[in-house]
Amino acid sequence: MDVIDYKEMVQGRVQELMPRLGELADYIHQHPEYNYQEFKSSAAVADCLNQLGFAVEHGYCGLETAVRAVYDSGKPGLNLGFIGEYDAVPGMGHSCGHNLMTPIAIGAAWALKPLADQFGGKITVIGAPAEEGGGGKIVMLERGGFDGLDTAMLIHSASETVVNDISYSRTDVIVDFYGKTSHAATWPEEGVSALTPVLELFNIIQALRLEIADRGKIIGIISKGGEEPIYIPDHCQAKFTVRSFSMKYKWELYHRLIDICSHLAAITGTRFEHQIDGYTYEDIRNNEVLEELLQANFQALGEPVMPRRKELGIGCTDMGDVTHKVPGLQSYIKVVPALRGHTKEFEDACGSPAGYRAIEVAAKALAMSGADLFTDPRAIERVRRAFREMKAKYE
Repeated sequence: MDVIDYKEMVQGRVQELMPRLGELADYIHQHPEYNYQEFKSSAAVADCLNQLGFAVEHGYCGLETAVRAVYDSGKPGLNLGFIGEYDAVPGMGHSCGHNLMTPIAIGAAWALKPLADQFGGKITVIGAPAEEGGGGKIVMLERGGFDGLDTAMLIHSASETVVNDISYSRTDVIVDFYGKTSHAATWPEEGVSALTPVLELFNIIQALRLEIADRGKIIGIISKGGEEPIYIPDHCQAKFTVRSFSMKYKWELYHRLIDICSHLAAITGTRFEHQIDGYTYEDIRNNEVLEELLQANFQALGEPVMPRRKELGIGCTDMGDVTHKVPGLQSYIKVVPALRGHTKEFEDACGSPAGYRAIEVAAKALAMSGADLFTDPRAIERVRRAFREMKAKYE
């Protein structure tokens, strides 16, 4: 058999499994669960993978709703990782289409089992909880959850099929200033306003926007501005999100923000504290060789591939952190064109036949890309070289 025959075989296997994959997608869609509460969804994923002959660990990395499933041929070789998500958007159900993503990963992984048997190696499916703000993959990375993978590939639901991706490197920070309270009308000279440095901080950030331009963003709110206008506030607080498409520049902005706060505290006679709020999400760095393989396979299936446009939406994802550690990608499959994610209309589409079509096409393209990697040792060497070059360029 040549690679074309293998690709035809994995397409047939995905087609064969589609009723089971559609069933799983429907179940997850009908039972939306949020950050680290995906008990029904993760159990359904674990059960499906167990029935398909994978060795399943439910509660992976110490996270109750994380799943890892491995098919081990018993022979040395690649360990191809396929990543899925199943958490919903808080208050908005599956309006991001995560109900489709783990079925896509499972379909690709199951289709590739015969190739693992023939060429050696493993196939790993990781069901990752809490992408919508909970940093599930970041926790898993910290606990070694992606160690040993040669690749980590994920396909996300969207309104266009796209192989490359962009996302923000993001760090959120809380800054607190402390002064001394006093009666503002009677004894103002006895107070030290904690509000003064906060107001000046926003003025400085506004003035910096011309310099920063499109390289990054510092966006903030005053979360505590005092209690009563008649009292000089002794504690005020602001919250910021610092973002850039460049991890390096994001950290430059972050440290500049902290330096400005420190100087303002000294100038105003206040005390300053800060803390990072939640998890830091790093910019996504898709492996260009994996993108090349996936695009060719989408096109072989007759699926039009679009360039990554800002109109598709730009946010942050914990899959970005994964691509810093393992050659990987986050790509997109079209569900319904021109529908924005995080809307009721997109949620409805992801529970419709359009969602089943997306599962089938994406799982076939992923499995075909896996066939490229299993059958051609030069392909994985190109992947590894591109990963090394990316690390050298950015870090």
